[in-house]
Amino acid sequence: MRYNNKSGISIEAKYPNEELHVTDGTLMNIFSLHEFSKQDGVASLTAGDVNITTYYTGEDMDYYVVLILDLLDNPDDYEEGLKKISQTIIENLEEEKYIDMLPSLFTQISKLL
Repeated sequence: MRYNNKSGISIEAKYPNEELHVTDGTLMNIFSLHEFSKQDGVASLTAGDVNITTYYTGEDMDYYVVLILDLLDNPDDYEEGLKKISQTIIENLEEEKYIDMLPSLFTQISKLL
């Protein structure tokens, strides 16, 4: 997910590429969660029947890596793994190289529990 002052919030990529629908309201909640501090880092929230944990790159880049979890999953259990895969994604933003890496990154984070 990325934020741009002109176009607003956009989803840059999703994996798995299922019909998971995240509402505009939930996307705004994710944005708002990080907006006040403008600092990079991890934050979590509950939206409906899912838990969400996000990593924000900070205002220099304005990228958000978002994990949608089951309601019973504890977002804190994914914090370190999310930081690690977020760094990999950030390092591979050029030419969208990270997109081909999403399946293996998803597998890495799925094995945390």
